[in-house]
Amino acid sequence: MSDEAIKRALEAQNAITKHSRLLDVAALSVRSPMLEAVRSLHENSALKQMMADVERSQAMMRMASGPLEDLRRAGIFDHGSVLARTMADFSARFRLPEIAETARLMAQFRSSPAAEALKRYAEQTSSIQSAIENMRTPWLDVQESLRSMGGFAALQGIGHALKGMPAFGHDLEAALRVDLGDWRDTITWPPAIFTDLGARSDFYIERGFNPALTDFPAAAFEESLDIAGLRREPPPLVDLYGSPIPASNDDDEEESLARTNTAHDWLLRLETQMRRFIDQQMTNAFGPDWPKHRLPNGLYDKWQEKKQTALQNGGREWPLVAYADFTEYVLVICKRDNWSVFAPFFDRPESVRESFQRLYPVRLDTMHARPITQDDELLLYVETRRLVKVMIEKK
Repeated sequence: MSDEAIKRALEAQNAITKHSRLLDVAALSVRSPMLEAVRSLHENSALKQMMADVERSQAMMRMASGPLEDLRRAGIFDHGSVLARTMADFSARFRLPEIAETARLMAQFRSSPAAEALKRYAEQTSSIQSAIENMRTPWLDVQESLRSMGGFAALQGIGHALKGMPAFGHDLEAALRVDLGDWRDTITWPPAIFTDLGARSDFYIERGFNPALTDFPAAAFEESLDIAGLRREPPPLVDLYGSPIPASNDDDEEESLARTNTAHDWLLRLETQMRRFIDQQMTNAFGPDWPKHRLPNGLYDKWQEKKQTALQNGGREWPLVAYADFTEYVLVICKRDNWSVFAPFFDRPESVRESFQRLYPVRLDTMHARPITQDDELLLYVETRRLVKVMIEKK
């Protein structure tokens, strides 16, 4: 590596150490200066290893795009810093296609394997073309245009399907597993995925997550979500059922972790809806004392203890279900002698587990005020919309 590359790597390391509480991107930032060094190497075995690092750096940039944009907007690093240049290099991969070339791009896309996304979600090419024409920020990868088209089309298809298909129907679940991965089996969560962006990306891809869905600059990803209707109108807040996730009191974090704060709000709203849903369905089936008789072993005492502790600390009194942890909703719903109450909504217990497991990493990171990625955002918006839709549709 050249002296200049080493200097830039150290500069990045110092900048990141200063703000490590907000985002651990040291691996990304040290590798990014290697790009210049790689170009100067001759064709040999060392070059092949360096190119592997380049590929890893590009994958990390996809994961870090959203969190880095939060930091940039908060003024955490200067426009001339290594991180700013890394972001600029990533953004330079993308362009906004001219309206006149959209028809040609669509023709190429329709004849490619990526067009399978349209069939999965019963989407029309005319809708995709209209969505492309509504984009105002660069989103098309200069070197991998068909991959970008496939990711963009799948995003739009997911939004279209969530409006018109049963939220927990077999067809939509099967389609989502192609793009979001198969999360049905009980997962043992590797601790590294909650603090290491690369480990999280690898973990999601191992589940079957399609990285093309989120391989866009942050602004383009946000715009594509809006056009797809995936992040519009967060769930209504049900005040009666509490505030599951305490908001951060740190002004710097509030400013710097914009995506985390938005996710916090969506999850808070989702949890109040879920608590009301469970309480209403169980009360209708078993009466208002259902928690005493229908909870899995130990949960009733646990909720009562949390309630008493909260009241002793001056907290407001909520319905008992409001003292549930995020992972306990599935235990209540899927309990064998409760399942008949919820089967008309979800069809299969593994469908409930899958939805909540897709939400678990982003829920845990928002609870601890850690940055979330664009992959996390997509899983959050899709699964929140599915859960809220099924709860509202079948009231």
